[in-house]
Amino acid sequence: MTKIALILIIFFLNGCSSIPFEESKVEVLSLNNEITTKDIFNKDFNDYLISKGYKEDALPIKSWGVKELILGQYFFNYDLKIARNSIEWIRVNEKIALLKPSSSLGIEIGRGSSNEELSDNIFGGGLTFSFERHNKKLIRYEKAFNETQRAILEHEKIVWEYRTGLLQKIVSYVEKQDLINITKEQLKLKHSILQMIQKRVILGISSQVDYDRNALELKSVNQKLIMLQFQQDKLKKEIATDIGLSIEKFNLIPIDARSIKNLFVLTTGKFLDGKSIKNIQQKATTNSRELRLLLATYAVAESELKYEIAKQYPDFNFSPAYTYDLGNYIWNIGIDVIIGDKNKNKLFIDRAKKIRSTEASKVLAYQLKIINDVEILLTSFDHSMQIKENNEKIRITKDKLKNQLYKRFENGILDRLELELEIIKFYEVEKKYHKAFFDVIKKGLDAELIVQEPIFTEKYNVNEK
Repeated sequence: MTKIALILIIFFLNGCSSIPFEESKVEVLSLNNEITTKDIFNKDFNDYLISKGYKEDALPIKSWGVKELILGQYFFNYDLKIARNSIEWIRVNEKIALLKPSSSLGIEIGRGSSNEELSDNIFGGGLTFSFERHNKKLIRYEKAFNETQRAILEHEKIVWEYRTGLLQKIVSYVEKQDLINITKEQLKLKHSILQMIQKRVILGISSQVDYDRNALELKSVNQKLIMLQFQQDKLKKEIATDIGLSIEKFNLIPIDARSIKNLFVLTTGKFLDGKSIKNIQQKATTNSRELRLLLATYAVAESELKYEIAKQYPDFNFSPAYTYDLGNYIWNIGIDVIIGDKNKNKLFIDRAKKIRSTEASKVLAYQLKIINDVEILLTSFDHSMQIKENNEKIRITKDKLKNQLYKRFENGILDRLELELEIIKFYEVEKKYHKAFFDVIKKGLDAELIVQEPIFTEKYNVNEK
């Protein structure tokens, strides 16, 4: 009896965990300090850039280009870190799924009496364990594995969405920077015109009405410039937030708007020009993270259906036991089985089938969307290119006219005021060309969003920090 008790105690202790609780507090002030001190001079960040191909003597980086902004976001952004870390705890579900159902251990100690004699020693112990049928453990593992794959794809999708959002803000920043430069030149010319008209008003050559009208136009241009600069400053702060840096640390180096613009122009035309619909459709279907995520969700739904079907077959609970009573050694074994409900099983299976069918329909619907998006993209790109080319022709004509006006000014046919009043009209042509130019670049962003393949930078392993 003592040996049996000892064996039961050993089983009991073996099944107990001894992992202590470790308290971990979130200190807001320390987090604020971490955010404000994190910057591009961080050694870990520079080591990360070296792992992505940067030369050590080129670090720290001197300006923000597209590549630096994308890698900065991969490294610093907190939301991307959270998404990456969530994969680890979801992956633990695979190990949990392989665990056997819990067993139970029982010990009985008591007293008993009968008409003949009193039993002072009643001792018993039992063990209960389950036997699963129809590969339930394997199916649970399959479902957990599919859920891990879905989590990985969700992470990649989040990374891609953040990348796309950042690129859109970068293009908007460069677009506004160009527009600010154009507006500054326009404002400078407006000041020059107004000063000449003011002198003419004093001499009685021009009227006060002319001066007031031009002063009003100057104020309007100045107001547009202030608004553009405000929007640009706000956009820069949003880019810093997207990367995961404080605005102060982000502003330690400038954004290289010129090189970014050149990269977008070169890459957009190279990728889209001459591409066939079938080629891009194939790339979009193969690379689409959303499509692969839908397929992973379908796989999870199918595993769930398998499990519901397997649950039709009941599991057995075995409970061998030992009892000592009045000098008798009693061994017994019990077998329990849960009697299923045929109608209940059918309802759960029907529900799982409908969920699987719904997920399959989502895959089909998204594939149709990809096909249509590609056709719209190429048509839209051709249209944008035509508008840009037409505006380029207008711009060439404008430049010829501008040269002719300067010749007439040099020959004394026009005075400076007449010259500048003509030149100021050309800024509307510049603004239209500017819009058409960036509309084409935005089609490159649309292409990257649809094809889900890096067009403007190298392909980086997003699962690495």
